[in-house]
Amino acid sequence: MNKRLTGVFTAAVLLITQALFVPMAHAAMVGTDTLVASEQRAAMEQKVLALLEHKAAAKVLADNGVESEQVKDRLDRLSDQELTQLAEQADDLPAGQGVLGVILAVILILVLLDLLGATNVFPAI
Repeated sequence: MNKRLTGVFTAAVLLITQALFVPMAHAAMVGTDTLVASEQRAAMEQKVLALLEHKAAAKVLADNGVESEQVKDRLDRLSDQELTQLAEQADDLPAGQGVLGVILAVILILVLLDLLGATNVFPAI
C-alpha cells in the first residue's frame, strides 16, 4: 500500500512541476512587407542561381576554383542591395549573352567579401 501511495504521490509531484514550468509562447502577426521581402529575396536568389548554373558560367567558376556550394553560401551572405544588383544584371542580359559579365561581377563580390574577411574562397588573397 505504501509503495503504491508513494508512486501516486511521485507521479502527482512530477505532473505538477511539469505543468508549472511550461514556457509561454509568444505570437505576433507577420507583416505583409516582411513576407514580400523574403519572397523577393528568394526569387532573386533563384534567378542568380539559374544564371550561374549555365554551362559557361559553371566553367568560368570551376576554372577559378570556386565550387557551386561556395557560391550558394556566398549568395546567402550577400546583402539585399548586392543581390538586387546581380538580379537586375541578369534581367538586362540578352538570352545567352553577357553571362561572363555576371560571372565576373559574382567573382568580384566574392573577392570583396574575401578581402573584408567575411569569406575564405580565395586563400591566396
